[in-house]
Amino acid sequence: MKRYFTRNNIEVLIFCIVLLIVWQGIAININNDIYLPKIEQVLSSLREILNQNNFYLNIGMTILRTSVSFAISMIMAIVLGVLAYLSKTFSNLLKPINTIIQSVPTMILVVLILIWFDKDKAPFLIGVFIVFPILYETVLGALKNIDKSIVEMIYIYDINLVEKIKNIYIPIININLFPILVSTYSLAFKVIIAGEIYGQPMYGVGSVIQIEKTNFNTSAIFAWIVVILVISILLSNLQKYIMKRNYKWRRQ
Repeated sequence: MKRYFTRNNIEVLIFCIVLLIVWQGIAININNDIYLPKIEQVLSSLREILNQNNFYLNIGMTILRTSVSFAISMIMAIVLGVLAYLSKTFSNLLKPINTIIQSVPTMILVVLILIWFDKDKAPFLIGVFIVFPILYETVLGALKNIDKSIVEMIYIYDINLVEKIKNIYIPIININLFPILVSTYSLAFKVIIAGEIYGQPMYGVGSVIQIEKTNFNTSAIFAWIVVILVISILLSNLQKYIMKRNYKWRRQ
């Protein structure tokens, strides 16, 4: 098994190197920095970005918007998911709203939210609108799939609502939410960057990318893509760690 993973890692590394070689070859052939910058130009821009005074502030503001919108989405999903499970009428009320949000293309939602709200509030709401339906469906699906023996036990022993939520619903929701938390957070992170690009709040990764786009500074845009990629890889590794810990917890 160890050899298998080592081989996979080597193959991924080789493909990445090949991709970089192809990129550099095309960039040299085109010889136009606006269309496709060379690797050394991107690295130079990356070094400049890392040395900027506002670098960590821009990253921090985007992460703050992501975290706040994600927390709001998760609280809403758990509360409304439990209510929808307990009340069929409430579930039917939320169903068309949730379906509309999921059906409308993401960029249309982004544009509409930017029309309805100011540029500072819009990124938060964009994250909520995109993430909430995913978490809500996960919560409701988890509750609907509760083992029949547990449901029978609830009715037999006439367990009160508080005990149901505390000892049955919340643990089941946790088990089902854990595997998707980081991937959903990562999605919110990317969507909020898109919202920042369109909305242009004072600070944020998307705001800086939009400025670089206006200046036709493609190498800086690629450098920011590298930064976003690194953050996404860190989030992916965090998800693997959480899933591993969750798996151990479920086995105990």
